Amino acid sequence: MRKFGVTILQNLRPRWNLAPSQQALVISRNGLQNEAMMAQWGMPPASAKHSFLINARSETVQDKPTFREAFHHRRCLVVASGWYEWSAPKTPWHIQLDDGGVMAFGGLLYGQADQQRFVILTTAADAGLADIHHRAPLTLAPEDYDVWMAGDAETASRLLRPAPAHWFNWYRVGPDVGKVGNDHPALVTPLSDDALRMETAPQGDLFA
Repeated sequence: MRKFGVTILQNLRPRWNLAPSQQALVISRNGLQNEAMMAQWGMPPASAKHSFLINARSETVQDKPTFREAFHHRRCLVVASGWYEWSAPKTPWHIQLDDGGVMAFGGLLYGQADQQRFVILTTAADAGLADIHHRAPLTLAPEDYDVWMAGDAETASRLLRPAPAHWFNWYRVGPDVGKVGNDHPALVTPLSDDALRMETAPQGDLFA
C-alpha cells in the first residue's frame, strides 16, 4: 500500500507459484489515483489457431493489433516479489530484486465483461540473466511507475528497455515449482550445496 499509493481492503494471501490463468494483484491509474485490483493472467486465444497469450514483446507491442490499443490506454503494474525461469535442461531458478523487495512488471490490462485480464511485457534479458533465459519481464524502476500508468504512449515507450542485471540476484530452486498445484514458501528456498552436487555428480557417484 505504501509502495504503490493504493488502498487494499481485502486480506491478500501470499502466493509462491502463480501460473497463467490465475489471478494476481495489478495496479492501474483511475483518474488521478492508483487503484489495486485482482486480474487474471492471460488472454484466451482468438481462435483454435492461436495460443493463450500471457506475454507481449516490448519490441513489437506498439505494432501488434492485439496490444497496440492497450499500450496506448490501459497500461498497468503487475506486483511481484520475484519470478521463476528455467534454463536447459529444465533447470528452475528464482529471480528477485537484490534487496528481496517488491517489484513491478509493466503490464497491459484488458476488460472482458466483468473479468479483468492482463499480460506482462517482456524484454531481452540483460547480462548474466541471459545465461538463464534470453527473455525477462519488463521490470520498472519505482520512479517510472507513474509515467508507465499515466504518461502518454510516446513517453511510456522510452521505458521499454531491459532492466539491468545488477538489480537482481538469482539462485537455483527445486523442481517442485514446475507443478502448478504446489504453492508454499519452500518453493523459493535455494537448493542446498548437497542437492547441487547430487545433480552434477556422475550417475555412479550419486549414492557414494
